[in-house]
Parts: sequence; structure tokens; C-alpha cells
Amino acid sequence: MNHRERNIVIEDINFNEALRYLGYGENVPDDKTEELLLSCGKLLQRFMEGKFVYKVFDLKDGQIQGADFILQGQAIRNHLRNCNKVIFMCATLSAGVDLLIRKQQIIGMAEAMITDSLASAVIEQVCDKAEEIILKDFMEYEHTWRFGLGYDDFPLECQKQFLDIVEAPKRIGVCVNDSMMLTPTKSVTCVIGLGHGLNTSSKKSCEMCSLREKCQFRKEGLTCGK
Repeated sequence: MNHRERNIVIEDINFNEALRYLGYGENVPDDKTEELLLSCGKLLQRFMEGKFVYKVFDLKDGQIQGADFILQGQAIRNHLRNCNKVIFMCATLSAGVDLLIRKQQIIGMAEAMITDSLASAVIEQVCDKAEEIILKDFMEYEHTWRFGLGYDDFPLECQKQFLDIVEAPKRIGVCVNDSMMLTPTKSVTCVIGLGHGLNTSSKKSCEMCSLREKCQFRKEGLTCGK
């Protein structure tokens, strides 16, 4: 399948998710924080430009057909067990958000932290919408949850090759630096498996995560998934 890309518009930012990133848990923010959330959210919507690009490959005996990409790490191979197709996806809020966060750091760290957390929540919303759009073409398949590069033992060193395969630098402006970090920073790379009789849930859970014993979210009675 050829590369496909689209823009995503997020009209309603998930403020509760942003508060979770800020460590509020079940606590209610004070009036000043709520005011900052609203003002930073309005500003973020002016700067963000949600985009995604993806490509779908056949998967046979754990090998991706039509792409010179090796699935490194046991976790991703387990994740894709019984899958016969795999989706490579990259999503971003674009470079304007990085510029905004840098500007907010000059104004004040509270504004910068809140804007950063809001952007982290929004990029997940972009991924959710992108996944929904993509999966409409594969209604006959079961699907796995999004498995990000760098998660568990799926190495970040695969980022550049992954981005090149989906042509993310050219199509949506996402690149990787020498530290294997994506630029713009509010970007995501992930893999979704498609198949029948899958042994993995379509939703991420703590039980399948190798980091669950060290996870700060779990220590606070929370989860990193939806």
C-alpha cells in the first residue's frame, strides 16, 4: 500500500489527561491552574498542526514483506504474534508547538509545563483519531494496541529507518536527532498489528508491560493507558 497522510484537527483538548501528566491524579486543580490550562490550551490550538502518515505491510513468519526492516526485540515480536499485516504510523503536532513551548519557557515555567502537558495529551488524541481513520479500511481484522518505538525492548535506534520507510521527514516533517529523539518533539512513531485470533488486547494494559514494577503511574494508582 502506498504512503498515506492526513491532517487531524483536535477541537477539544483532553484537559484531564494533561492534568494527569502534571501529576494531579484525582486531585482538583485550583482556580489559577484552571485559568492557565484554558489560556495555554487556546494558545496551543493556534500553534499545533496535527498530521499523520502511515504505511501498511504484509507480515509473514514475523518478517515484514516489502520493507527492509527487522523487528528487533522480543516484545514487538510477541505483540505481533498471529498478525498478518502491520501498520507503521507516525504522527506529529508539527514544529510550531516546539516554538510555542520555548516561548512559554521565557514567560514562566508554569506556562511551559502546562503547555507541554497539554501537547502530550493532544498528540495522543491525534494518534487516536489517526488510528480510527486507518482501521476503517481494515474492519475485518482484529488489531493490537499502538506499540511505540523505544517501548520495552523495541530499540529507539530503529527510529531513522522507520521514519524513512514511511517518508515522515518529507511528508509531515518528522526527523530524528543524534540522540534518537524525534523532532518536532511532540511526535510519535508506532506499530499496529492486524490479524485474526490475536492474543493481545486492542488496549494497552499494565499486565503486558515489562516496566510495570518500576512504573510511577502504578505507584500512584494510575495507568499510562486510557
